[in-house]
Amino acid sequence: MGRKIISTEIAVTLALAGWLALLPPSAGAAPVTGGDLLNRCASSEKSMNGAPLSPDETMDAMWCMGYVSGLLDGFSIGDFRVAGAKAVCPPEESLTRSEALKIINQWLRDHPQDSDKSGRRSAIIALSKAFPCKRSDN
Repeated sequence: MGRKIISTEIAVTLALAGWLALLPPSAGAAPVTGGDLLNRCASSEKSMNGAPLSPDETMDAMWCMGYVSGLLDGFSIGDFRVAGAKAVCPPEESLTRSEALKIINQWLRDHPQDSDKSGRRSAIIALSKAFPCKRSDN
């Protein structure tokens, strides 16, 4: 009789807050390096090839796809520019997360000397090499 029913929205918010409280304080605080990106995104690539993933690999794969999705969403919002010039010109018919992921992972594998540099920088360089802009695109 005296029980209160919690709304689904409140229950989800409380569950999320509880989950976030379990994360270490530094989670997400450190910049992502190229090495971090390759390590975590290798799980996404493994999944795309049909291999089963461990629970940790599943988390890495989900993180990676979110990272790549955010990067690609950035292309739809604005242009990445380097020294005033547009850096990446993906095809008009769009670039899928899977395609972008493969391009980024391959570039990171081919450039291990950049593993300690910014993951975002590495991803943009990889995509700019795959989809260079013509002067008219700038």
